[in-house]
Amino acid sequence: MAKQMIPPIFYKHKHHWKAQSMLNREFKDMFVAEIISMTGGLLAGTLIAIYIDKILLIPGLFILLPGFLEMRGNISGALAARLGTALDLKKIPAIISKNGDVKQNILATFVEVLIVALSLAAVAYVVTYFIFGSATLLIFWIAIIAALISNFIEVALTTYTTFWLFKKGHDPNDIMGPYVTTTGDIVSVASLLIAITLVIWIA
Repeated sequence: MAKQMIPPIFYKHKHHWKAQSMLNREFKDMFVAEIISMTGGLLAGTLIAIYIDKILLIPGLFILLPGFLEMRGNISGALAARLGTALDLKKIPAIISKNGDVKQNILATFVEVLIVALSLAAVAYVVTYFIFGSATLLIFWIAIIAALISNFIEVALTTYTTFWLFKKGHDPNDIMGPYVTTTGDIVSVASLLIAITLVIWIA
């Protein structure tokens, strides 16, 4: 009779330790991912500071840069979220080579980056031309080349890391957000610097 008077919330749950262990693991995953994200952001900023002279050579590149960095994180983040959710729901197999949905998502990212990169370059060109009276069409080539280079690298990192984390028993959705933000910033800055060097060398 006394046992019946105890509210259900105070009953000992048999599987409480399993839920607690899962929460602790998810917290550790997210905490480590955030630390890596902050470190990567500092590294990307350091690259910009070191090679600022190359960036200043192209009018409008500073206008292009914030949007370009944001584009990389958004597209890679969306890809990681789609793949992670599909893996959790078992809608796709955990084998990249046997997965048609993965190939379609990767193809979609290339279409997206080209459209967004050209749009960002157009905005940077127009703003630079009408406000500062100095603009160059080279910014379009830089945006396209940098977008393709960064997408090749970032899509590979995002896809393989998402599948690897899932196979290791982690939830990719807990980790991939900060991860793609970090790698996206570093890869984007490096890709822009490579694109600037190539365009100036060819021109």
